[in-house]
Amino acid sequence: MRAQREALVIWDCGATNTTVSLVGTNGRVFATASRPTTAERHEDGLIWPLDRFWENFCDLTRQLLDEHRCAVRAVNITTFGVCWGAISPDDRLVYPVISWKCTRTREQVRWAEQHLDLDLIFLQTGAPPFHFNTAFSLRWIRDHRPEVLKTAETFLMMPQLFVHRLTGERVAERTMATTTMLFDLHRKEWANDLFEAFEVPNKFPQEVGSPGEVVGTVTAQAAEATGIPQGTPVCAGGHDTVVATAGACRDLRSDPLFSTGTWSLLVRTHDQYQVRLEDRRRNMPWQLNPHAEGVLGGYNNQGHMIGGLAFDLVRKLFLPEASAAEATEVAAKVPPGSHGVYINPTFVAGTGPNPEAPSALVGWEDGLPPETAVRAVLESLAYQTRDCLEYMQGEVSSILIGGGFAKNRLFAQILADVTGRRVELAGIPEVTTLGAAVLAMVGAGIVSDVQEAWKAIAMPTETFTPNPQAMEVYEPLYRRHRRLIEALGSGI
Repeated sequence: MRAQREALVIWDCGATNTTVSLVGTNGRVFATASRPTTAERHEDGLIWPLDRFWENFCDLTRQLLDEHRCAVRAVNITTFGVCWGAISPDDRLVYPVISWKCTRTREQVRWAEQHLDLDLIFLQTGAPPFHFNTAFSLRWIRDHRPEVLKTAETFLMMPQLFVHRLTGERVAERTMATTTMLFDLHRKEWANDLFEAFEVPNKFPQEVGSPGEVVGTVTAQAAEATGIPQGTPVCAGGHDTVVATAGACRDLRSDPLFSTGTWSLLVRTHDQYQVRLEDRRRNMPWQLNPHAEGVLGGYNNQGHMIGGLAFDLVRKLFLPEASAAEATEVAAKVPPGSHGVYINPTFVAGTGPNPEAPSALVGWEDGLPPETAVRAVLESLAYQTRDCLEYMQGEVSSILIGGGFAKNRLFAQILADVTGRRVELAGIPEVTTLGAAVLAMVGAGIVSDVQEAWKAIAMPTETFTPNPQAMEVYEPLYRRHRRLIEALGSGI
């Protein structure tokens, strides 16, 4: 009888899709299934329906394991940051998970601006004061649903809510902790002084582990629900952006990863925490890397911007019948510069490297082909990426694109032409899924270290170099972008 194929089960709860993947120990994703991720309207605002997400994960996992007989070596989980849940002593979710898409917490931002020094908090935590941060949602619960804080025994971040359902364990880990605006990056521990400043209790597990660390095993109840064998090791899980650094299959201390999805983040590793107030003004967070030391140790600094959300919004407005691939194909026929059309894609207010500048469409004329707008938004995303490169510390010679845009050859060439840097597309686009698998392989003892996993994976890439003629076109257009950003930011 032929031996069963070994696999890792990776759960990825993103803002667009909830996805289950089976990843071989060679790093190749050989099966995947998804369902849409949708926030729901609750009486208090937008929430993530955790029970439905759990059901989706269970259904999709059973489906894949039925179709692909394999020996599951470990499970790992990755999600967006900041979102958390309150767990009662009898393991109930006390209150729905507040979605990062919800704007109810803007009042808590205004309170913090009046009563706290947000510059000092940023220097301590590396987290810009986005309205959706954990600190603000905790403060909102304190102000409007104080009984939740009294009833809860433990707070868990989003990946660890699923770990809890799989294993019964209550854990915290470093990459999610550093999205809360309540974690001290200097001391690498919870900032209890900030919990006191926000007047909320700290009920997170105090020991903070790594996203690949095995923290428990699948229980009998979870095995029945998911089809994953009882006793299978389960890792702590982590923040998708940081987990993706393990999937880049290279050291990011020299050149960054551009991890693209609903949000796009330019991520670079540093050995030291070199935070500056300029990083706050440019919405460039700092976080801990997955491991305490080694190639995935240290810190990462991120250029933070809307990516796939902006592309999809413009595509659906201007080419509603076209798929992403079809829209990109026709946009490639539009000349560089998009006939003078410019889009500033700040579609979540206050985010991106130019938070003072609101979204804008400039230069549109009647009769232009609709694909002009699609190319214009890709060019604008490249301009924003160049902005982030200008603000980042250290020289950059190349950029690796992972995630959804790793399949977009037009964007890769535009980015090379706008930035003047070599651009590589990851041949395994699912760098977040791959990163979760790499961390699980190390944590479960399948490989001895990260480098062994990377060597086995041998990430293929496709390289794009700057086109001198296109660079001549884009240089004055980038200067125009900077003038427009300054004008928009000044309130004109």
